[in-house]
Amino acid sequence: MSSTEDGKEFFRDREHEPVGFKFKLIHEAFVAMFNRQLKEDDITFSQLMVISYLDEHSNQKVTQKDISDALHIKHPTTIGLLKRLEEKEMITNITDPDNRRCRNVTLTEKGIAFVEKRRERRKNTDDYLVSGMTEDEIRQLRLLLDRVIDNMQSLNK
Repeated sequence: MSSTEDGKEFFRDREHEPVGFKFKLIHEAFVAMFNRQLKEDDITFSQLMVISYLDEHSNQKVTQKDISDALHIKHPTTIGLLKRLEEKEMITNITDPDNRRCRNVTLTEKGIAFVEKRRERRKNTDDYLVSGMTEDEIRQLRLLLDRVIDNMQSLNK
């Protein structure tokens, strides 16, 4: 079977090609899809990480420092990300009434709607990836992929 990569056509021997090459093709397709979606949403990957962190911690107070620490980024970088997200009306950034030195960050309604949209996209992508597979095949795929992940983690220790 032939495929194209960067406009160049190449032959794929699906039965004999290395498993790692298959993962490379999957990874590249995911990166392309992910970047296309982020561009459509006018969001950078770093901004997405902030939004995701805020969503995961929506039941807690989240400060700028919490975000910096969790994402391993410097404070000025965090401030820039938050400023752009505020301009996009995805977050609010307000002074903590209990500690005036801290700024609490929360998702706005627009930010929450974006998170829901991303969840729906993720579900649709997952559904698409396993289309035509039985429940048993999907379970088997998950088990096999987890085994590959475990093998890679033990290899990298």
